[in-house]
Amino acid sequence: MSKWRMIITFTVCLLGSPMLWAKSSLFSNATVLDVDTGQQHGKQYILVEGQHIAYIGSDKPKRNQDTQVIDLEHRFVIPGLIDSHAHMSLGAVSATVRDKQVHLSAYNGADIAAVNADSMLRWGITTIRNPGGDSQANVNYKQSQAQGQVKGPKAFVAGHLLNDLAFAGLVTVVDDELSIANSIEQQSKLGVDYVKLYTGLTEHQLKSAVRHADSYDLQVIAHLEKVNWQTGAQLGIDHIVHAMPLSAELLTEPHKQSFDKSARPGSFRFFEWYELVDLKSAEVAQMINSLREHNVSVDPTLIVFYNAFFGDQDSVTKHPALSEVHPSLLTNWQTFFTFNLGWTDADFKRAQAVWPKVLEFVKMLDQAGVTLTIGTDVGNPWTIPGISLHQEMALMVEAGISEQTVLQMATRNGAYVIDKNAKFGVLKTGYIADFIVLDKNPLLDIKHTQSIHRVVQNGTTVHLQQ
Repeated sequence: MSKWRMIITFTVCLLGSPMLWAKSSLFSNATVLDVDTGQQHGKQYILVEGQHIAYIGSDKPKRNQDTQVIDLEHRFVIPGLIDSHAHMSLGAVSATVRDKQVHLSAYNGADIAAVNADSMLRWGITTIRNPGGDSQANVNYKQSQAQGQVKGPKAFVAGHLLNDLAFAGLVTVVDDELSIANSIEQQSKLGVDYVKLYTGLTEHQLKSAVRHADSYDLQVIAHLEKVNWQTGAQLGIDHIVHAMPLSAELLTEPHKQSFDKSARPGSFRFFEWYELVDLKSAEVAQMINSLREHNVSVDPTLIVFYNAFFGDQDSVTKHPALSEVHPSLLTNWQTFFTFNLGWTDADFKRAQAVWPKVLEFVKMLDQAGVTLTIGTDVGNPWTIPGISLHQEMALMVEAGISEQTVLQMATRNGAYVIDKNAKFGVLKTGYIADFIVLDKNPLLDIKHTQSIHRVVQNGTTVHLQQ
């Protein structure tokens, strides 16, 4: 039996235990960490009734005779983690040549989602935002999880990306007002929570898509490059993904005029743009101010770019946790699909040389008051479901952001971005009982988020470290 199958079997066995399905649980002697203030509250009681927190505080609450009591002395409790960028069903990418043109295609399947879901739940991720992919596959996972047919993070999803270039299983091609309107209408009827706009759309097309999404009360996520993030914010885009604002408009002269012509296509632009940008320029400052003023959140997904920039190192391509990736997906990364395809040794050196600049940019966003979340881009090369979120948090701390702030990004911020009225992401009476129990204090070292003892989702222990 393969390792990932044994993991799934172990989790299912746990879920079948009557102890773990108790309707009422009292967690005692816990040290509850307040991610907003950084305070530690010792000797706390958390009473869970059904799916919600019925009480949290230092006074012992009244309980029923059949309430299960769980002692958490010497352990720490934080809200369940939220991955704001997880392509749960995204599988292998392939390419075929027809009529002398390359046609890309992405597999999407419940088998991929099941492996990702199991691994992510064990790593303390109780909720995810899926920012795009095959519409039906994404909605299928969302509904299956909500109905208890799949054990994994609860999901809020976008559908097919709207873009100008075809990519089967991932993109719906739009080229005019009517195609944009029809695509958004179809996705809305299917049950998506967001519309995802991609890099090839023009400013006019972005504006049209935002207008149609608003008519269905759908938030808009965008991956922007040529169109300036500042323009996106002004158009009404709600969320921007990836710490790669590769617009020439953000560069100073003479690079502003030459970048699009001189930069190589594809992922080379990731580091070539950072080589040229002046992060202290007026252009960058205006863009960041615009994000804050229009309340646009940013999901940096540092880990997926770290994996690209440092993809020549065994620590990325031979990470021991890669055994948790679905075998077909891992084979795809090893044999075909990577973000550094064609990079030379010199390219890797250039990318690694500007990596501190990427971290500096993310820190600038945080210091300016831009809402940041913790996302991983699960489904893409070398991004391991579950542990990648902990890697992302560590990179945020490496950028100079405090452990407390990073924990807030991974919990409260993630919930707020998903739904401004969310009743999860915070440990509070009346909120959904999603939380994780840790053996070590992550306020002292963010890597302690990996010391997971227990994962509670909707009031039920879904993982218990043996």
